[in-house]
Amino acid sequence: MERGCRMELFNFSAGETRQIHRALEFVAHREVDFDHLSARTLIVKTENFEDECQQVARYYPPLGLESCGARLVFNTTRDGNHKILVNKEGIEGLSYIHTLVTELVHLGNLSRYNVDHGNVYRLEPEQAIADHYYEFLLWSRFQAMRIATRAHALVTWHEVNGEAPPADGRYQFAQIAFPGEGVRAALAGMAQAGTLAAWREDLWNLLEELSLYFGRLAFYQQEAQPSDLDDRFPAALIEATVGLDNCLAFYAGLLRARDYPSWLAEKQALRRAVVAMQEQGKQRYPSGN
Repeated sequence: MERGCRMELFNFSAGETRQIHRALEFVAHREVDFDHLSARTLIVKTENFEDECQQVARYYPPLGLESCGARLVFNTTRDGNHKILVNKEGIEGLSYIHTLVTELVHLGNLSRYNVDHGNVYRLEPEQAIADHYYEFLLWSRFQAMRIATRAHALVTWHEVNGEAPPADGRYQFAQIAFPGEGVRAALAGMAQAGTLAAWREDLWNLLEELSLYFGRLAFYQQEAQPSDLDDRFPAALIEATVGLDNCLAFYAGLLRARDYPSWLAEKQALRRAVVAMQEQGKQRYPSGN
């Protein structure tokens, strides 16, 4: 055990700390290098989440990965210290496991990206496009959801069934729900878009929602076949909006990017899938308006 135990944890109980250490056992080293990050990462559960987020935003502006459950304060210097603020009011049961692992995955991904491309807070839009930053954000959302879903599910399984793993090595779970409200809401917004510019803006909202949705599915499947798991997957609406094949190509690229090096190999494929979706929008607004 004790992967990540050098991280400083404030305002967490002994039981919560033990569960966090257990959760980190389910994160592979190639996914997050805790040996490099843990001694420089402070994790604080706070009752003043919004106020503290406003304070840090003056020095560490949003990077595009923020949530209402936690806030990563990412230090771009090589040996700088990082902080993760966890919203105490948002915790239900073991939800802090999912929240914290999500932020740690983002931290690991940003650390690698920052080494390759320099200070992420100073990226100009044109440079961000050239460096595939927006595709990187989508992948990090997907990867964090995939890994956090795994850690939360396995910690929950052990909480119910005890310390020992399954005798046959295969974890089994009750019927799983895959919330797709965000995807359907984003598709509805695109259907109402009055201009191509508005449609494209809504497209990135859809891509963010798809990244999270596919990340949940990815713990349970290895192939880009969402309908096999979720009978409510809106295939027909996706086909009409961005093209089902384009969407599945996007999912397949995310699935292949199992760590940062493989994301580097897949970033062009992810961009091609996004561009193909954008081309479908041009067909809907042939005048460009």
